Parts: sequence; structure tokens; C-alpha cells
Amino acid sequence: MEPIPSTLTKTYQPRGPLRQFRFAKRVVFRCFRCGNTKKSKLITLYHENWSQKLCNGCYGRLLSIYKVKVGTAVDDDRADQLAKALFSLINVAQQREAERVFRASEERADRISAEARRFIATAEYVAGHLESNSTLEWSPPIIGLCKAVEIELLHRVIVPLRDLAGDYNLEKDKKDKDIGRVAAFCAGQQQKPPELGAIAHFLQTVIHSTQRRQTSALIGCFLRLAAEWTGSTWFLTPDGVYQSLTLLTQSFRNRAAHIDELVEAHYRECHELVVGTDGIVWKLILSTEPHRK
Repeated sequence: MEPIPSTLTKTYQPRGPLRQFRFAKRVVFRCFRCGNTKKSKLITLYHENWSQKLCNGCYGRLLSIYKVKVGTAVDDDRADQLAKALFSLINVAQQREAERVFRASEERADRISAEARRFIATAEYVAGHLESNSTLEWSPPIIGLCKAVEIELLHRVIVPLRDLAGDYNLEKDKKDKDIGRVAAFCAGQQQKPPELGAIAHFLQTVIHSTQRRQTSALIGCFLRLAAEWTGSTWFLTPDGVYQSLTLLTQSFRNRAAHIDELVEAHYRECHELVVGTDGIVWKLILSTEPHRK
């Protein structure tokens, strides 16, 4: 523990793990997050640790993330807000450099959709520049990895399903609580694509509801679509993509969207699940390849 650097004049209420202190004189200190030297009467501490001082800029970024995590929005909306926060942590030039490095180090990256690739590359860049003990800020890169899976699912599964189901009557399916979110999008009445949780729930229904396999126009279209894929089994069995998405959502995305403070180890586990040697993204690419005629 470092000594208090000057006479305290005011102590502010904590905001999660962040707390500000005002001193009588300006204090020179180094921000433990960005590494820059600052001089200010106002210093923010992380977990009230005097060796972990934050400048106002880093305090603002961390506070914006914390506000999302303690908010009342549903998980899907929190994830979208944190995904936007991820890109605010670096500038456009850094984003481009991150994508260049990712593509150079991972030959398979060119097969990923451009938007998913940008999320993965930015998550890796931000993670690479985080202090291992700046716990709260690991949420945005984790959300970025989850968002990449969601986008790749949309690109390879949901959009092709919408194209195939466009001429079918999906009125009944839109009223179905288990598949209605995907059905509304495929019917062209919902501009915002379904989120990760809605897609996983749709796949769960496809796997377990024998009745709706026989009666649902949307699920019938999905089964015809999947029949053209080399890895259709991965989509139609409980221990396939649905199990992977459940793990991703429950262990990482939902926790990152809430007050849980995730650390570097959580990011590494999520990274391995998403883009590791046998990661979800690579399995999506391989599994949705069409059968050779």
C-alpha cells in the first residue's frame, strides 16, 4: 500500500470498484491503466488501492462500462452496449492494425465475415493492452468475442434461412414464444436481427421439439437448409452447436453483461472457446460448407 499523496479534502461515494478522492494540492501520479503521467487534485482509485490510481480519462471509460453492467437493460441490450464500448477503447487506426495482425497470424481469418473479424481483432488488441489486474475492463473484449459468434451465426445460418423462408407463411411461427424472434426477422417484419440468446433458443427448439419439426414452416426451411451442409449434425444434436452457445452465453456473455468482474483468465477461456484450435467460429465455417455435388 502506498501512502496517501496529499491532504484529503473530499472522499466521494464509490461507483462499483471505483472511488474518487480530492486533495488540497495537485498530485503527480502515473495512471496504472494507460501508463501516462498526470497531475491533478482529483484521483480515482481502483478497489481503493493507492497503487492503482486512475486518470480522469480512464475513470470515464471504466465508469461507462460499469454503468452498463449495473443497468436494468436485458442481457442482449447490455451486450450491444458493451460491444460499442469495445470499439471506443481504441481508435480507427488501431482497429485496422489489429485486424491486419489477426489476419496475418490466423490464415482462416479470411473466411470469417468482415464484421465478425473486426470484433475478434479488436477484442484481441484491447486484451493485449490491458493490465492483468484491471478486472472490470475485461468485459468488453469478452463481449466482442461473443458478438463475433453472433454475427457469424447470422451470416451463415439466419440470413440464408431468411432468404429460403421468405416465400412461406410464417404467421404461426411468429406467435411461437420459442422461435418467434427468428421468425419475425425471417418474415421481414423485424429489422433488428435476433441476438445470440434468441438464436440458441431457436436451435434448442429445432433439436428437441419433434412436433414443431412437423408443423413449423420455419423449422422445415431450416432442416432443408441444414441438409445442404456438410456438418448438419452439429446443428441437430444437443451436444453440438447448441451446447457450445449455452456455454458461451451462460459462462461469459451474461456474466460480462452484469456486475460480475471478469478477469484475464475468463477472457482466455472465452477466447479458446470462440477462436481456439477447435473454436465455435471455425466449426461454424466448416459445418455450413455445402455438400459437394
